[in-house]
Amino acid sequence: MRGKLVMWSVAAVIALGSTAAMGSVVVVKSLGPSSKAYPPGKTLPEGAKISLQGGDVVTLLGPGSAATLRGPGNFPTGQIAMNSAAASRGRFGALRAAEVASNPSIWDIDVTQNGKVCVTSTSKVQLWRPEAESAVTIKIRSADGQSRSLDWAAGNASAVWPATLPIKVGAQYQLEWPDSGDKSSMTFVAVPNTPTDLVGAAQVLIQNGCQHQLDLLVDGASKRGE
Repeated sequence: MRGKLVMWSVAAVIALGSTAAMGSVVVVKSLGPSSKAYPPGKTLPEGAKISLQGGDVVTLLGPGSAATLRGPGNFPTGQIAMNSAAASRGRFGALRAAEVASNPSIWDIDVTQNGKVCVTSTSKVQLWRPEAESAVTIKIRSADGQSRSLDWAAGNASAVWPATLPIKVGAQYQLEWPDSGDKSSMTFVAVPNTPTDLVGAAQVLIQNGCQHQLDLLVDGASKRGE
């Protein structure tokens, strides 16, 4: 990446057999009577129309923006696919850190979240905390009984996963805050060949169940479309 294009690693994510066409959009969320017709992960060509009934809510992600459609009505996908600044078309690396919720990027793992986490490399995992004002020590426990402490200095939002506790793909890890008793748990999924487009990245996150990172991706794209 060049200049100020931040932190979305193009050196890694799942090889998808084929990446989405530039003009396509992907369904990332779907609620209501038509949800079976538009499940998350479904891609639609630029010229397609989406027919929604009353009560339907469908969120679509295009090459450079996202939009939420509410039924009833018929909606063309072309506007979403084309609603992208020329400089960022097709490149999710062009999303600046300030535009992706509060995380520096989707690859900075929010330690307050639970569930599956997609990582481009299990040896280079960076953790992030929303509140960085005070110093804190957390304990990380693996499913096989190993544990390590991780110290966060006051003012530091990011920290590197302890090298002495290697991450095993598919294994669950529990993070504990001894002072407060708070806990979170996460399971890592390796996605070593990240697509460079928003649609392809969303498909990888959907396929692997990395919901929080998908929400961040959609959030950032939605702000670009405002």
